[in-house]
Amino acid sequence: MTSEHHPVRLRLAISWKITLLTLLALPLLLSLGFWQLDRAAEKRALEAAFDAQRQAPPVELTRAEAADLARYQRVIVRGEFDNEHTWLLDNKQRSGRVGYEVVTPLVLEDGARILVNRGWIPSTGNRQQLPEVPAVAGERTLFAQVAEVSDHPMLDAHSDSRGWPKVILQIEPVTMGRQLGQRLAPFYLLIDDNSAGAFETRWQAVNMSTETHIGYAVQWFAMALALSIWFVFANSNVLAWWRSRRKPAINRMTHKR
Repeated sequence: MTSEHHPVRLRLAISWKITLLTLLALPLLLSLGFWQLDRAAEKRALEAAFDAQRQAPPVELTRAEAADLARYQRVIVRGEFDNEHTWLLDNKQRSGRVGYEVVTPLVLEDGARILVNRGWIPSTGNRQQLPEVPAVAGERTLFAQVAEVSDHPMLDAHSDSRGWPKVILQIEPVTMGRQLGQRLAPFYLLIDDNSAGAFETRWQAVNMSTETHIGYAVQWFAMALALSIWFVFANSNVLAWWRSRRKPAINRMTHKR
């Protein structure tokens, strides 16, 4: 004698609270995932431009040609460092060590001033004791790359320090020019590691790699998928229905044995 199997019918029982939460959260999670993919594409383009310019021969930088320079273009520039005025770009790391990036104006022969990021130096471990920046005497020829000024809404170049060097969070030529009392070029230079006055460089086109953005996108899409699955299970008897459909197949396999 065998017991008769009655398959469970699939039913929906929509919860308006769960539905409202899903309608609000799902588009947000998907938009964040696609945004990260867009950011990954942008970073990939920047990295390609950075690598291409590094392979190109440098051009001589003059005030007349400054407006026509491409992003990351390699240049040769001759001038003298303004050793009396230096900024320390805060919260910079190399190999897990905390430190600063040193930014000093370079005064060209025609009097123009361009900010030069000279690379990274380690912190002293004491926020009240800033690292010493060795002076670079005399006129020098530098090799560098042109860098565009970023505009992070949470960072700026304002400093509470009255003396020098000044600690800042972002390179802003306009703000830094006011502190200096001189007009600065609207871009800055990333110095090559073989130029006079350079510290540890290891420049990268982007702070966050393409792979990192893709990883974040996968996480957002995974969360969207998990939310969708939860919505289906929470608003239906799909689990009981699936088990009832699976039970006859298991019974048939058992009888065959």
